[in-house]
Amino acid sequence: MSSSDDRGRSGPLSRLWHAFDGLASDTMWSAALDVLAVLAAMVSFLLLTRVLDPPEYGSFTGLYALSTTFSAITYSGPGLALVQRRFRYNEPLDQIQASFLSLAIIAGAVATAISILLSLVFIELPLIEIVLITASELFAASMIWVASWLVQIAADFPAMIRVRMMAVGLKLVAVPALFVTDNLTVRNLGLTYLVLYGALAAWLIFRRLPQLGYDLRFRRPPEDAWRSSAVFAVPLAASQIQLDGDKVALNAFGLRYDAGIYAAAYRVVLLGSFPIRVIGQAAFHRFLHPGEDEADGYHLRRAAALSGVLFVIGWMAAGAIYVVLYLLTPIIDFLINDDFAEAKEIVPWLVLFVPLMAISGTPLNALLGLGKTRERATIYLSSAAVSALLYVTLIPWLGWQGAVAATLISETYLVIVSWAAMVHYQRQADRKRGRAASAGVPG
Repeated sequence: MSSSDDRGRSGPLSRLWHAFDGLASDTMWSAALDVLAVLAAMVSFLLLTRVLDPPEYGSFTGLYALSTTFSAITYSGPGLALVQRRFRYNEPLDQIQASFLSLAIIAGAVATAISILLSLVFIELPLIEIVLITASELFAASMIWVASWLVQIAADFPAMIRVRMMAVGLKLVAVPALFVTDNLTVRNLGLTYLVLYGALAAWLIFRRLPQLGYDLRFRRPPEDAWRSSAVFAVPLAASQIQLDGDKVALNAFGLRYDAGIYAAAYRVVLLGSFPIRVIGQAAFHRFLHPGEDEADGYHLRRAAALSGVLFVIGWMAAGAIYVVLYLLTPIIDFLINDDFAEAKEIVPWLVLFVPLMAISGTPLNALLGLGKTRERATIYLSSAAVSALLYVTLIPWLGWQGAVAATLISETYLVIVSWAAMVHYQRQADRKRGRAASAGVPG
């Protein structure tokens, strides 16, 4: 390679592209998935708000919020445990495949049943609609997501993204097809999702995974598989309580109209979190390396560097939403129709959530590199407890204003506690390494 090529590769743009072990390349794939997911979400939002009034849409989003909390148990927990067991502990593919695919099936069935029971208590929808939506999200979709992680560890990150793009593509096709045929109802949507997701899951498990060399078999998940999954599932479920518990609480207190307009505003604000979610997803497994041979402050420096970038992006995204809201009103009028007009009053306050979210997740992921899984789970659980207390205190009194206040306060709490823990445990790890080096023992 010529010296000019070497200089080009060492330039600032090249260094940025290759930073964080090639994060930029994986981020492009993650971005492609999220662009498709955002498009599917916005199409669903635009069409559903044309056929559902605010109270009906509030109940629908409340059901999804409850399902999302349980999704941490059905596929986020098992899937992230798969990634950890492979990339951190280098366990054999077939061994973890048999354990975690079985675990996902069992967890999916149990979580589906529990979520249905809770939905009957808190969500004002017919039983058949609750069953169809919940089963499609917590059972069929969970099989797709766990299979996609198996694809990643047998192939690579882009291969996993392509599988998920197939699932999102099904949603992008299903909703408009039901709308144009005048069949878009919650019941028909749930049935369509269940059939399409089930077919894709079957193809992945019985066709795609064997093509990648997996010996398809199921076995009773060992205790350590449940434990590994719980390490991720518990804090993620707690995180979802913080993110989506407000929508469930609004429904539980009978504020279905407030739930509808709040969910509409939340959907707009989620557009601003798009780049943060993309980079965070691509960066996750890069924090699993122990970093034992690196200099002091290794994980803290990496977390601070990435969070700095995300914080700037978060404020830029928030600013873009303000511009659309106040200067490009035709766009916001297109996104939010007249029935949900009050949602426009919620967006300016809720958008402050975006830069806070940008700096709360990275230190918590970096704690995994320090081996502080229990401590990470404790932080998430404490944040969920704070959120739940705020929801039951503020929402009955203030409605959607209480939901906004609770969201911002709980996310601020998570930022403060996560960074305090990251600094504390990094210093603790550095002191331990220093003592080991002084004694002549590997750290």
